[in-house]
Parts: sequence; C-alpha cells; structure tokens
Amino acid sequence: MSQPPDEPLDGDVGPARDASGAKADAAEELRRYEAEREERRRRTNAVSGRIAVVVTALFLGFLVYDSVGTAIEAHARGDDWIYPPAVVAGVCAAALAALLTWAWRRRRLGM
Repeated sequence: MSQPPDEPLDGDVGPARDASGAKADAAEELRRYEAEREERRRRTNAVSGRIAVVVTALFLGFLVYDSVGTAIEAHARGDDWIYPPAVVAGVCAAALAALLTWAWRRRRLGM
C-alpha cells in the first residue's frame, strides 16, 4: 500500500460518530418533534375554542329571540308572560352578554 494507515482512503467520510452524539441528535429531534406537536395542538385548541364560542353565542341569541317572541305572544293572549318566557330571555341575554364580554376581553388581551 502506498498510503500510510493514518490517512483516510479515497471516499472515506471520516471517523464514525460516537454513541453519545447520536443520542444527543435523537434527543434533539424528539424535542423538536414534541415542540411542533404542541404548537399544532395549541392551534387546534384555539380554533375549536373559537368555534365553541360562536356556536354558543348563536344558540343563546336564538333562545333570547324565541323567548322574547313567546313572551310577546303570551302577553297578547293575556297569559303569564313574565315568569317563564321573559325570565328565560333575561337569563339568556345576560349569559350572552357575559360570553361576548369574555370573548372580547380575551381577544383584546391577546390570550
């Protein structure tokens, strides 16, 4: 052989990595994978939370609308209109106002 044994052969990529370097790379890859997964989970939770708020607001709005209509019809017929329909409308309106206030403050604060 014309080359001394200390020099790499043609096409040799160098010394093999030690086991601790491979473990560190694998651990770093796992941390990066977990961070990406956590970010996807947070985005998914944020979208599902927005959808839940919108659906709840629509439902409460419908309940207010329906209860007010029922109270008006009951009042026109001379039936009890304050206790069942008007109270339900008031409670749903208060819940809707609380939900919208909470959503607005949360958005304004950047949460």
